[in-house]
Amino acid sequence: MTMRLFLGTRFGVFRVNPDSGVVTRLGPLDTSIESVAVHGNVIVAAITPDYGLPMREPLGPRHRAGAVRSLDGGIRWLPCGGALEGVNVTALAWGAGGFAAGTDPADVLHSYDHGATWTRGASLRTLPGAEDWAYPLPPGTAHVMDILPHPTRSTVLYAGIEVGGLVVSADSGCNWAPIGGAVAGESIHPDVHGIAACTSAPHVMYAATPDGVYVSENAGATWASRSVGLDPLYCRPIAVHPADPDVAVTVATHGASGFFGKDAARTGARVLRTTDRGGTWAPVAGVPGEFQPTLGLVADPEVPGRFFMATFSGEVHTSGDSGATWRLLAEGLPATFRMIAA
Repeated sequence: MTMRLFLGTRFGVFRVNPDSGVVTRLGPLDTSIESVAVHGNVIVAAITPDYGLPMREPLGPRHRAGAVRSLDGGIRWLPCGGALEGVNVTALAWGAGGFAAGTDPADVLHSYDHGATWTRGASLRTLPGAEDWAYPLPPGTAHVMDILPHPTRSTVLYAGIEVGGLVVSADSGCNWAPIGGAVAGESIHPDVHGIAACTSAPHVMYAATPDGVYVSENAGATWASRSVGLDPLYCRPIAVHPADPDVAVTVATHGASGFFGKDAARTGARVLRTTDRGGTWAPVAGVPGEFQPTLGLVADPEVPGRFFMATFSGEVHTSGDSGATWRLLAEGLPATFRMIAA
């Protein structure tokens, strides 16, 4: 099956053809979607939760609304039941043989029946140090910001916690352990916004944080800050070239306001790229001078060197030269929060 782009937007899930830019609205209608995961014709979509934060109002949040699923590619939608019902779902992924859902408060649940029922292994909140996890704004609890299935090891999952660092499971989510803690001063920043691993060299991982980009060259065991040339430093999404671990792309802004519909001129958003494994970063060409970024930044898993980026203002941009130059692929979409390639 040819790769497809799926977007979680202010008004449901949309699909974008990565070659033509043709946009297809899938639904559910008038429902704001926080995150999306896809496997074949099965789509699981998290309904944007309401934390009571005014800056999230442009996203159209609902109170503890859980997630929905479609078994036919987005034609009909059903609620996800079981342990996911009424839960704040903050991240989704397909990996380790099923769907994984990250939540607030921080935990990871799994479904092996297309989202009908969900189970949880050992709770993340019982891990050493979890009592110190927190979020600086209401509701104050740390949540799972990103879930990364290992590119080549089917039972390994990583989860980035905002704010709490990085955790890993080697047994499909049954058990978890903190990873990337201080070893000779080489620790990951605890506020993990996005994580990415190179398919051809999965021991090379990147993490986007409010204090720039961190890189690991030993599968997440230790991390080093690599942010020379990053301006601003506040990074949210990150994507790595699937065949070249030295090439990665991130989006940096002046604080979180750039992701919630604020005036583009206030975000200071820039797309930056490294070709030396994070040693140095430089701006790219072809993107707007001022724009509202989102967490929608992905590398094409089938076409090495092709990247896609979504904006809060409803555009999708693409690069075919490893992120060096970009062009507009699609526009007129609702405010977009997340995007995946599946």
